[in-house]
Amino acid sequence: SSQIKNLTKAVYRPRIDIQDLVLSILATAEAVASSRQKELGVVVINIGGATTSLVVLEEGDVLHTAVIPIGSDHITSDIAIGLRVSIDAAEKIKLSYGSALSLKVSKRDEIDLNEFEGEESNLISKRYVAEIIEARVEEIFDKVDSELRKIDRSGKLPAGAIVTGGGAKLPEIIEHAKKRLRLPASLGVPNQVHSALDKINDPSFSTAVGLVLWGSQATSGISRGLLGNLFSKLPNLKSVAGVVRGWVKKIIP
Repeated sequence: SSQIKNLTKAVYRPRIDIQDLVLSILATAEAVASSRQKELGVVVINIGGATTSLVVLEEGDVLHTAVIPIGSDHITSDIAIGLRVSIDAAEKIKLSYGSALSLKVSKRDEIDLNEFEGEESNLISKRYVAEIIEARVEEIFDKVDSELRKIDRSGKLPAGAIVTGGGAKLPEIIEHAKKRLRLPASLGVPNQVHSALDKINDPSFSTAVGLVLWGSQATSGISRGLLGNLFSKLPNLKSVAGVVRGWVKKIIP
């Protein structure tokens, strides 16, 4: 595609070689899904800022991939419009008081917008905020289910759904996924890397860690299947852990 051509040109321009190209959701799955889950049948859902990507794996192979043009930034925009606050304030409200299931939030709980906007006191219901969030999360998972229906896997994946990415940290989103997808669901965090840095065990880093794992295998010269279990094939686990720790230290102060 033109996007890939433009990306490769940009990388080649400073005379940097490209050893491999990988779809980011495949790298994400490498970090959060186990070999058994890939064999049984699983959908990995990465809720990013602008998009939600997914990959369906079965018998160790990729069955389907898709990118949905809705992400957690859209939830923030919905809150900003619904509460008539700035985008920055909406993001803080989402992170501090957000929930993907409105029924789990008491009608009596309130938020003072003065805490975020610095204006005069203005109380709004936490449940109202949750209802705004829930509507958009419902849309995301309905579109995921539509993709599963295309391949006759709606409600039919034994290993269920793994939800990851920054948007997956929203409270109650896993319960919402179980409800809308009619599948077992879990939060996806990098599960093949052990580091002294706790921050790496975070859904936000799933894709980045997956890319590091993928690249580590590529540079080691080990042959792999499309989504083979990386660590089961590596002769030296410590070398990979060292690569990941070095990468994390560069991006996390």
